[in-house]
Amino acid sequence: MPGWELIGNEEKEALNEIFDESNGVMFAHGFGHLRNGRYRVREFEQKLANYFEVGNVLATTSGTMAQYIAMRAMGIGPGDEVITQAFTFVATVETILEIGAIPVVVDVDDSYNMDPVALESAITENTKLIIPVHMLGNPCDMDSICSIAKRHNIPVMEDACEAFGGKYNGQWVGGLADVSIFSFDFAKTITTGEGGAIFTDDSNLDQAMRAFHDHGHENNPSLPRGLDSRTRYGLNLRMNEMQAAVGIAQLEKLEKIRKLNTSNRDAFIDEMGDLVDGLVMRRLNSPDELADTIIFQITCHVKRQEVISYLGECGLGTKNLPDAIDWHFAGTWHHMFDGSANNSDYENKWSKTENLLRSSVSIPILCLNDPRKYTAAAKKIKEIIGK
Repeated sequence: MPGWELIGNEEKEALNEIFDESNGVMFAHGFGHLRNGRYRVREFEQKLANYFEVGNVLATTSGTMAQYIAMRAMGIGPGDEVITQAFTFVATVETILEIGAIPVVVDVDDSYNMDPVALESAITENTKLIIPVHMLGNPCDMDSICSIAKRHNIPVMEDACEAFGGKYNGQWVGGLADVSIFSFDFAKTITTGEGGAIFTDDSNLDQAMRAFHDHGHENNPSLPRGLDSRTRYGLNLRMNEMQAAVGIAQLEKLEKIRKLNTSNRDAFIDEMGDLVDGLVMRRLNSPDELADTIIFQITCHVKRQEVISYLGECGLGTKNLPDAIDWHFAGTWHHMFDGSANNSDYENKWSKTENLLRSSVSIPILCLNDPRKYTAAAKKIKEIIGK
């Protein structure tokens, strides 16, 4: 359900306003005499905080760097173990490796998200962080995961990059853990081209992240930027005003995106039903999940391939399963895990996850598709399965 589908005059006008009203100032800080009071990155952060009812929001260059910034501010470093799941985008583990920590990857369950049982069995005295990932809009079992984390006194980072605008038991994702991260790349719910955000109610953590993403700047209001105070070093991982302007315009469309996608998903599910011979609907973890995809399992390989071929022919295609499984399943990441602790019994290490993913199909839900297209797809898939 990418926000790029609805990019239009609103985003164009928002970009033009940077030049018409703010003299082309694209930097998030300073230049007050030129920008006429508009600080669009800060506006975007505040609008996100208000919309999702979270204490603090920090806009970043990407979802990957949102994870990196948060981990650095949380003190995660070399030798620390960070638990995440075997079905996720490669960036989750890349970031853990880049920070020098040890990725501990566990299987997913039938929700396609972190298996709480596998999580608890993987915890050691060296576990310093848990990162559940809401894959393709479907929330993890956050009640169980956070309960386990609390018992072991381990913080949780909620990776909601693929679930922006989703809910879990009536509560927005992004407010279910100690810190949460989002992506606004071109295929996400809303887009700023590239970009990301970090949500947290911990003001101290927010201050540490805010400084780290801005070369250590504390943005002391009593000092000019060139004489700003600093107590830690950092990097340049800031969002710019153009990205924020687009993000503000896109955020205004979020409810429309949610409604259009829910309508399309429901058209498919209403026609298909929850259970068909040889096909089991899986995405029932939360009734108010984000309608990003429809994922289901077809145990017969021949019928699964016929369904995949049909989806390509009718223009719906697939999303991640099977077209991009290599970038979303840890069992294919030899380039990262060879020679590491994860290399032990590598070919069988995540067999439960692999068996689920390689027998599954994921259909993307797009805003601008007609619901009748999903109804027709469901009818055809039932025909294929029923052969």
